[in-house]
Amino acid sequence: MSALLMTLSVVLAVSTLTGSTNNYYNAVTKKFAELTNATLTPLILKRGELSYWQGILQTKRTIQWAVLHAILTHNFKNYTNITFIDEKFNLCDFFVDVIQKHCPLQPGIYHWKFNATVPKLLWPGQYHGKATVYNEKGDEIICITKQCTID
Repeated sequence: MSALLMTLSVVLAVSTLTGSTNNYYNAVTKKFAELTNATLTPLILKRGELSYWQGILQTKRTIQWAVLHAILTHNFKNYTNITFIDEKFNLCDFFVDVIQKHCPLQPGIYHWKFNATVPKLLWPGQYHGKATVYNEKGDEIICITKQCTID
């Protein structure tokens, strides 16, 4: 589970450095869930160092089951993209770790926080992260995307 928390600390947390998520994706998926007040410390991610992430998730429909698809790519020398992470996870397992709730997750407001060490295997440079959650019907619940730099 620590691999999932690390992945999300890089993919999800860096996507909310400005305190808001991508407007296009929020507009499309607000009917299911909304992530707000997300913070990440420290603001500059460093390999091998601990990062702390917290936020508020408001769900508007019951989540019986969901899958999280996390992708993290590195822009190598402005020449090609290298994918470090392209994995699917059970979102209900993640909820147990960060909000101590099991699925089905009822509509409501959930405060979550976790910490994770940014892995040393990530090269310094520019990254593009994307996290998309789909429910059991295949509907997109939430999608967050952002670019970041890791020292």
